[in-house]
Amino acid sequence: MAHKNETENDQVKGHASIRNFNERRILTLIRQEQALPKAAIAKQTGLSAQSATIIINKLEEAGLVSRGKPQRGRVGQPVVPFGLNPEGAYGVGLKIGRRSFDLTLVDFAGVVQATLSERFAYPTVDALLMFLERGLSALTVSLSDEQQSRIAGLGIATPFEIWNWVEESGADQSELEKWQAFDFQQHVGAIVNMPVYICNDDTAACSAELTFGNPERLSDFMYFFVGTFVGGGVVINNQLFTGFNNNAGAFGSLPLRNEQGRSEQLLQLASLYLLESKLDAGQKNALHSLTTDWSEYEEVLTPWLEKAADGIAKAIVTTQSVLDLQRALIDGALPELVKQHLVERINQKLEQYDWRGLHVINASPGVIGPKAQSIGSANLPLMANFYLENLQI
Repeated sequence: MAHKNETENDQVKGHASIRNFNERRILTLIRQEQALPKAAIAKQTGLSAQSATIIINKLEEAGLVSRGKPQRGRVGQPVVPFGLNPEGAYGVGLKIGRRSFDLTLVDFAGVVQATLSERFAYPTVDALLMFLERGLSALTVSLSDEQQSRIAGLGIATPFEIWNWVEESGADQSELEKWQAFDFQQHVGAIVNMPVYICNDDTAACSAELTFGNPERLSDFMYFFVGTFVGGGVVINNQLFTGFNNNAGAFGSLPLRNEQGRSEQLLQLASLYLLESKLDAGQKNALHSLTTDWSEYEEVLTPWLEKAADGIAKAIVTTQSVLDLQRALIDGALPELVKQHLVERINQKLEQYDWRGLHVINASPGVIGPKAQSIGSANLPLMANFYLENLQI
């Protein structure tokens, strides 16, 4: 008898998983296409018209999708498109950077509703907990009780092994070492009353590009985020590929040869801390504001761009020889004009390589921009609960 109950429970769980999967398929499709009528959803998912209708009605009842204005065609009844309801769900994100903390609130359409930020010389555990305690309620104060009940969770985007680059970050070693024993689930979970999802900061940025950017709908690409330290992510078959230890796309750690023939990691060639180290205090503040094209720093910017482009181009060819992707997307904490110049230089470097035996690709700019890590952190609970691109976090 016990065996029969276990079998019945397994069957119930199986049906629930199938239903959940199809709901995710439909929500992902609607997000990608902006809005679709039921017939188009059924056709593109391969579901029967009846099954698609049942699921869409359920999603509408749950407030996750909403009806658009009827569209009249030449014949027949008006077609009603369904789109994501921006108020259907919310994600809160905490980005732990090497120079700043960010709290970000996004709605179900990925639109940023509120942000809080704090800058510092280097991150400390104590500063993070104080920032989170005073910032979370301020971030969500504009939401009604109903809207707050729709917050899917808190996503944390953090550099992995932040304690391993003391010299490059200019940090106090004893403070950085505290991160090694810091349990995010335990300490953050004690402050927030919601599920917590943790991810590498640049993988989170890649998730933001995949979910809310990627206008060409690329299914397979490598992604570079040029921040204080350069990093990235990998997308394969429309899914974030995180690897066995959730650290795939850690391009910053890729070993390369410098001009002197010595081995260096990519982060020692293409990170913004290198540019920052050449500037005085006032110039550093302007650098972080992202309000200029940085043309006044041309004397140090030009050699940095050349070195960064060379390193990233090498990383692109190396990765392409292993994964065979469609494109390399480049984003970062950069003004648009600087990002454009970096992409142009990367493509110039790529043209100089011997591509025999490989599919030739080039680089394009990412579209999310400097806040990709922060938006990506808020995207983590949305991905975990609603979309096919589930990080399994």
